[in-house]
Amino acid sequence: MDLDTLETFRAVAAAGSFAAYARQLNVAPSSVSRQIAGLEEALQVRLFDRTTRRLVLTEAGATYLARITPLLEDLAQAGEAARDQLTDPTGRLRVATSVAFAERWLLPRLSGFAQRYPKIQLDLQLSDTRVDLRSEGIDLAIRFGAAIHGDYVVRRLRATRYHLVASPGYLAQQGRPNQPMDLQTHSCLQMPYPGFETDWQIRQSDQPPMTVSLGPGSVISNPLALRRAALLDLGIAMLADWMVEEDLAAGSLIDLFPDHEASPGGFDTAAWILYQTRSYVPAKLRAFVDWITDAQAHPARSAATE
Repeated sequence: MDLDTLETFRAVAAAGSFAAYARQLNVAPSSVSRQIAGLEEALQVRLFDRTTRRLVLTEAGATYLARITPLLEDLAQAGEAARDQLTDPTGRLRVATSVAFAERWLLPRLSGFAQRYPKIQLDLQLSDTRVDLRSEGIDLAIRFGAAIHGDYVVRRLRATRYHLVASPGYLAQQGRPNQPMDLQTHSCLQMPYPGFETDWQIRQSDQPPMTVSLGPGSVISNPLALRRAALLDLGIAMLADWMVEEDLAAGSLIDLFPDHEASPGGFDTAAWILYQTRSYVPAKLRAFVDWITDAQAHPARSAATE
């Protein structure tokens, strides 16, 4: 049996079906099925129980997968280490983050990365749902919230502060709230997630936070659309600093309470870089971590390279 077959077995187990993995490779499911059948014949053991909906590992299949996974990873890392000694950082790098963060922060800076590392092919996986790095083959993820724990290498990319913002047009029509409690009489744009809907937490400096109960307002499930609605004079929104930095600088959105901090579910949140703990970190991953950290620390220098 060859390494390709073993990698196919591992990938099919993660995907849960021949068809799902075949779609990733753009090949016929029958070719994937034949590879697994050949592996089962060579081992003289059934690796999957087939159902009409998905494949489920047998006990023997689960044991086999657990034993070969570290071997495959060690071989892959050995190859990466050898290549890194001879070439500039190269290869495909799968990065997962939210659609909004990619649109508002990451993509405007990526030309600088491409110029510096032309041999690295970025594969951006954009989703507002949390992905499993190992099962989905993600090299690095950028996540948001309080401190993140788990079997990862975790580095803070940047602190996150939420602002309560509105457009000059909205304020001209409805007036500007003088204090946070005035939000109860305004149209507040909400998201259908805990902390964004019904009640907002707001605090000044290190004072205890106050809870503001919101009146009726539009509910929008995407942060990019939420920002757009605020720009279109539809109401007041709670948005992260990396979403609205340019809008605030341009005056197209106004920070209603610059001395206050809002929260969608907890203060002292941040954007975090995560990647799997491994004995060898490939050069392409090290390059991206160093670049994105530098792009955050030196925005003017990053902009100059775009």
